[in-house]
Amino acid sequence: MNKCGIFFLSLLLFFCTLTVTAAQAEENAPAAPAGKPEAPAADKETFPPWSASVESAWLPESGSRDVGGKVGMEEVEVKLGRTHVVTPRLSLLTELGYSLRHISAPAGARLPEELHALTASLGSNYQATKSLALNFLVAPGLRSDFKAIGADDLRVLLAFLGRYSPSEKLTLLAGLIYLEGYRSVPFLPIAGAIYRPDEHWTISLAAPRPGVSYAPDRTKRFYIGGEFAGGEYQLHDAALGAKIINYSNFRAFAGAGFTLFSAVNVNLSGGYAFARRFAFFDGFRKDINVDDAPFARLGVKVDW
Repeated sequence: MNKCGIFFLSLLLFFCTLTVTAAQAEENAPAAPAGKPEAPAADKETFPPWSASVESAWLPESGSRDVGGKVGMEEVEVKLGRTHVVTPRLSLLTELGYSLRHISAPAGARLPEELHALTASLGSNYQATKSLALNFLVAPGLRSDFKAIGADDLRVLLAFLGRYSPSEKLTLLAGLIYLEGYRSVPFLPIAGAIYRPDEHWTISLAAPRPGVSYAPDRTKRFYIGGEFAGGEYQLHDAALGAKIINYSNFRAFAGAGFTLFSAVNVNLSGGYAFARRFAFFDGFRKDINVDDAPFARLGVKVDW
């Protein structure tokens, strides 16, 4: 896959994370906020309006012929959100998020040591009918090495997503993303489907996180799947030889989620990251490919 293709898929991950698609709402059950419309408005439970989460991932050092050494990575993401129920059919979700990607590499690789992202997002969900839900998202953010902050650091994502459920078992997804400030085509369509054969199983064919999950009860969930991950950042260090860097990779994983004390959700997962690449723009240097590597991930989410 070329750089643009991997970049688009990385943005899909960002979009679906912020809008909380039906697939991820299913993964976080049962503590999904009221703004997550997997059920008709009349049938929704009342959920705590506030949520906070932290997630960390570790990728051990792996070789790279392009840098003549090894590259390791640690990722941390923190979010704080609140759901505002405006009417029984309309809810808004406001969220602040911060992520850090720490990179360890030889000095000759000319890679930034840290990449940061600070994002504020406003999402809405409107349950138009019993079968149709509409989501809208605007998410401006600063994405750079934070050695300086300027207008070039700003990235804005606008997205629209529709979810149609012709039956209780099947949900169809379709939408459009507009990207402002990214080095890519400004528009990107999205589509997918989620099938729930019964109350325990969920099969997601929705990008960017297809997979299968099994929940024996409301406090445990086991899953396997894949995802596209990464992001684009502005660089302010002339010694790096470029003004923009994009990191991308594919990940296959398996894990388990547990709900504790009704309000705390813990997720443990591990897997393998491959097709790892650092791509550079507005400079005169080659991209860097990194060898495949295992990874481990831990996430905790609290609702109140």
